[in-house]
Amino acid sequence: DLFVAPAFRIAVAASVCCFTGQMLSFVALPFYLQHDLGLNPMQTGLYMTPWPIAVAVVAPLSGRLSEHVRTAWLCGAGGALLALGLIVIVAFPQAGALGFLIGGVIAGAGFGLFQTPNNRILLLSAPKARSGAAGAMQGTARLSGQTFGSILMAVIFGIAPLAAAPRLAILIAAAFTALAAVVSLTRARYEGGAAGGPE
Repeated sequence: DLFVAPAFRIAVAASVCCFTGQMLSFVALPFYLQHDLGLNPMQTGLYMTPWPIAVAVVAPLSGRLSEHVRTAWLCGAGGALLALGLIVIVAFPQAGALGFLIGGVIAGAGFGLFQTPNNRILLLSAPKARSGAAGAMQGTARLSGQTFGSILMAVIFGIAPLAAAPRLAILIAAAFTALAAVVSLTRARYEGGAAGGPE
């Protein structure tokens, strides 16, 4: 019954796409850093750190923005930034670790911009009496995306050479996050008011 509401089903679909791309990239990035950029495990961990820091900084800001800006635009911009950050990481290998850091910050900011408004609209679009089920669906969408991303990474490692697999996976992750942006933008016609609340 929750999927009758367009805002709810779009939020779930966007969440699955975004978390698929996020997990696919999270599994691929350490391999990219060590095999393509030649970093050791300690350096790899340090270079992965700016992404979650950017998420932690941007997510609260996006929560405040979602009270004034349509959720569709925020989530669309977030998914697009996440895709852009992943593309920056693999498109400029000559930039090395610096290119990775720049791309990682952009990707983290994009994920932070996407996640909070998407979760907010998912919960707000469900009746109060069904808030528990909506929260469970939020977790299910996240875990479904993360599981699919992990499985997809295993498939890529199985069919592509190790030298090419991380880059290929990151590009596919960018495609999934771009898809999350497109799906989110379709929600604009169902949103009423500047804050992006469901009609």
